[in-house]
Amino acid sequence: MDFYGDVLRNLILALGGALFVGNVLALVHRERDGEHRRDEAETDLAQAPVVRSVLYAGIGLVMVLWWVGTMFAS
Repeated sequence: MDFYGDVLRNLILALGGALFVGNVLALVHRERDGEHRRDEAETDLAQAPVVRSVLYAGIGLVMVLWWVGTMFAS
């Protein structure tokens, strides 16, 4: 394998894993975050949107599975 191919594969794993784990944790802690309502003037969301979090977690899972496929294919 060449150096740049290995680096690219490892970046795909890191970004995909971070997307998956971060959004799953956002969904797990969604109820608790809803109890701590913030002022209406702030721009931060009080709770993670469900559809967006599931979509991003799915994209992250696809990236991790892609990494697994490339590691066993080569």
